[in-house]
Amino acid sequence: MLTVKQKEEFTGLWRAPATGANPPPARFTPGSPFSHQVTPHITYGELTLGQEARRFMRQYQCDMALELCRFVEKARAAFGGKPAIITSAYRPPAITAAVGGSSRSEHLYDAAGVGAIDFYLQGVKVIELQEWADKAWPYSLGYGAPLGFIHVGKRKGSPRVRWTY
Repeated sequence: MLTVKQKEEFTGLWRAPATGANPPPARFTPGSPFSHQVTPHITYGELTLGQEARRFMRQYQCDMALELCRFVEKARAAFGGKPAIITSAYRPPAITAAVGGSSRSEHLYDAAGVGAIDFYLQGVKVIELQEWADKAWPYSLGYGAPLGFIHVGKRKGSPRVRWTY
């Protein structure tokens, strides 16, 4: 007697492929190429600034980056599809220290559900993006408008946190 899975595999051999169907996108993993589209408008290379040293090491980091990228996509849509420019995402400890970041930075992606992206939208006043994000993002938001970017992140426990650089 065949199991349900075996029946599905067997009958799948005889089914005609769906016409015009797009295959599901490949899963985003630490080993994905930098050309991998994390979301429709953001590549893995953009998250790493094209640097191997910034490549994710764990799957939970990719999962968190995907959540953050989806928010960046939401921001793009809210502002008419303006391109997003990522200035920082994952920063391993050595890079975080080199840029003067906190040893507890969300950019370390050091636990499941923890991570951050700094970005701005081309052609949008950063203060306007910041004001929009303040209403739309329920977790960590660094007011970086005077520096030319905003920080969206998530900490352990997912608290709502706001600060100015």
